[in-house]
Amino acid sequence: MITELALHNFKSFAGNEHRITLGPLTLMVGTNASGKSNVRDALRFLHGVSRGYSLAEILGEKYGEGGVLQWKGIRGGVREVVNGESGGTFEISIATSLTTRAKIVYLGKELFRDRTTSYRYRIAVEANLQNNAATIANEELSEGWQRAFSTFPEYLEADQVNDGRQIWVRYRNPSAKKYLGPTIKLSRTQPLVSQFAEHPDVTATARNASRQFIATLESMRFLDLDPQSLRRPSLPGQTVLGDKGENLSSVLQALCEDESRKESLIEWTRELTPLDVVDLTFPQVSLEGRIQLVLVEKGGRQISAESASDGTLRFLAFAAALLGTKPAETYVFEEIENGIHPNRVHLLLELLQRSTDAGATQVIATTHSPALLNFLRGEALANAVLVTRSGESSRLRRLGDLPMSDADKTVAGDLLESGWFENVAAFLNADEAEEEEAPS
Repeated sequence: MITELALHNFKSFAGNEHRITLGPLTLMVGTNASGKSNVRDALRFLHGVSRGYSLAEILGEKYGEGGVLQWKGIRGGVREVVNGESGGTFEISIATSLTTRAKIVYLGKELFRDRTTSYRYRIAVEANLQNNAATIANEELSEGWQRAFSTFPEYLEADQVNDGRQIWVRYRNPSAKKYLGPTIKLSRTQPLVSQFAEHPDVTATARNASRQFIATLESMRFLDLDPQSLRRPSLPGQTVLGDKGENLSSVLQALCEDESRKESLIEWTRELTPLDVVDLTFPQVSLEGRIQLVLVEKGGRQISAESASDGTLRFLAFAAALLGTKPAETYVFEEIENGIHPNRVHLLLELLQRSTDAGATQVIATTHSPALLNFLRGEALANAVLVTRSGESSRLRRLGDLPMSDADKTVAGDLLESGWFENVAAFLNADEAEEEEAPS
């Protein structure tokens, strides 16, 4: 799970470091152009790191064999990733926790114990607008309180004089007396953590720390649901929902093999729509054996995915992702309320909260619907993030850090709609700016 994110000079997040804690469910709210999508871009950048891509591929595009697009780059590419017209360096820092189950044998019996490891990672990237290129400036990874690897500015500065394409890195060596072990040269055009994970000349301890941290980033999924993709028939056995909603029918079919899950999906659909749904079927609709979802009403009327509403299909896609046979550890959703009636959007939030309360899944989502805040409870409301724009810079604030009374918490959505949260944030921003400018 991602527990913390910090941005410095990344897109609209200029000036001082902008740091925010993230919970199991984190709803991001704010006006248009406040910077919500830029937070998503930062998470996508980290996901690109986990996939072993170069900086050029992460920020630009990645094509596979036959010219198939495998990765769509970060919006604006190198030219717009840094807050500044002349380029410069941006930083993204992240804290994660990874829980693994270890098997031990005690007195002849097999016992299982959960082990949670925390990681802290920071990457600084220099964007050169003259040649439209990006290179690693600094990078480091810590496992718990022990540093797995780190770059050193004194080495970097000397190396830049040579060719600027390699960077010195020191890494943890448990057998050495000193805290950090020997140094090694790596390429500056690819994130170091992905190079470290496969490098033959470092210790197994350093490699494993990199690999396990990468695993926490690999588990992220970014769903950008498309109605046409949701309606498209799919082959049985395809049990992973595509980023645009591909394979929805076959994922739901796999879910419905469990009668309790099937009944839950039917109940959700009844509450979401005026349809009196009593069954979900998946008839074959092509010679290749592709199937398509059909909603069956009490009177026998059948509604295929082809004619079902966008909102119904989007809701079922969220359910397929969160309740499916292979859910991701972290989902990032954008504008989750799209296509769902305002009087029913609370059902989606209830689905998200139930899924994240179980502890196996994290959801980070943006919304333009103030009403959603009225349905957040307890920790989920405190973990909601307000994104505002002050001058040229975006700001991040947890709602739990704002001065809200218990009565305010029950009408948080109304306060957001009235602009109360933005006014409070502007007041706090002004106070912080005065403190920063005050002589020490």
